[in-house]
Amino acid sequence: MNKQVISIEVPRNFDFEECLWFLDRNFDDCMHKVDADQVIKVIEIEGRQLLVSVAFYEGKLLIEVLVGDLEENGVKKLKQFVSDWFDLEKDMESFYRLVKNDERLAYMITAYSGLRLIGIPNLFEAICWAIIGQQINLTFAYRLKRRLVEKYGTYIPFNGVNYYVFPDCKVLAELFIDDLREMQFSRSKAEYLIIIAKAFASGEMSKDNLLALPDLNARQKALNSIKGIGVWTANYALMKSLKEHSCVPYGDAGLLNSLLNHNIITDKKQHEEIQAFFRNYPGWESYLVFYLWRSLANKE
Repeated sequence: MNKQVISIEVPRNFDFEECLWFLDRNFDDCMHKVDADQVIKVIEIEGRQLLVSVAFYEGKLLIEVLVGDLEENGVKKLKQFVSDWFDLEKDMESFYRLVKNDERLAYMITAYSGLRLIGIPNLFEAICWAIIGQQINLTFAYRLKRRLVEKYGTYIPFNGVNYYVFPDCKVLAELFIDDLREMQFSRSKAEYLIIIAKAFASGEMSKDNLLALPDLNARQKALNSIKGIGVWTANYALMKSLKEHSCVPYGDAGLLNSLLNHNIITDKKQHEEIQAFFRNYPGWESYLVFYLWRSLANKE
């Protein structure tokens, strides 16, 4: 049987290599695998799990279905998933114009040209990941994530590698705190993950519910109403999953370090100065955060 291959036109100011670098920063991410010039990931479309590869060729993204059958009516949804994942619908021109006007940041236009805000389309996964990663280093956070996913998630095997799907909220909702404590989750993180899983499993929280709300402020409040989801977690999840481009995860350690590195602030407690800085980038705050995070690491 012939492999199914779908192509997507990419916009100007898109660099697949830069996006791949972000997806493969030498961290042990079990949700995808970057292999040479492609990324391989399980994507769920209309209840079907597909293992797909995404590569770049002659100005297009090529999505190849490696395992699974994609129905004709699922093609549009698969293309939309990938477009959302790589934020292809965003026109970057005005962002680059704003960055160019700041001599402290202007180098980013060349250094990180074409980098897109790589998303986590699954809102439940995005929130859980934000909870897992709080107040610990990224290496350990990815280790915890792998333990959780390998024990409670599903996977598709391909060429000797298991490609995992993040655990369903209904599965995590049935856990006890001690189940997660055995994996070295702190008690509070274990409690929050289960509370959040129950909120999704019951329908109290969902991506559709948030999208139906009138504005960013309403979405932030809805998320903050659930125990365990603070301001940082809400903003992170909204920028990564709903592609809210005006979110700033204030207090983020990496963000503060980058602001210091660029001489935008001289002290991490300069809250008013930080807010004033981001006001110069209306509608692009999330992208600016993403690029500031990118600046913390250099390409090998």
